[in-house]
Amino acid sequence: MDKPTLMVTVAVLGGTGKEGKGLAYRWAKAGYKVLIGSRSSEKAVTAASEIMELLDGTGSVVGMSNLEAASQSNIVVLTVPYSAHRDTLETIKDVVKGKLF
Repeated sequence: MDKPTLMVTVAVLGGTGKEGKGLAYRWAKAGYKVLIGSRSSEKAVTAASEIMELLDGTGSVVGMSNLEAASQSNIVVLTVPYSAHRDTLETIKDVVKGKLF
């Protein structure tokens, strides 16, 4: 995959789980700036650090709350469990218009 020419920031909400971390790693490795979102900012920061270790510091992955990640990104990807969709979407609904995949 070619490196992106425009700086696109992808928020992975639920990025502390297996699916979210896997997607975040691959996008960061491809050259995208990735924001890991979680209900727990601390868990998100830890997950981002783990991914950066795997990337040997060559990518851009930052952990924060779901709302912060959704607010600061161009694209939002929801990887939370289905049972958490409603609550997560309710929290971020005001900042994700046109960004959610």
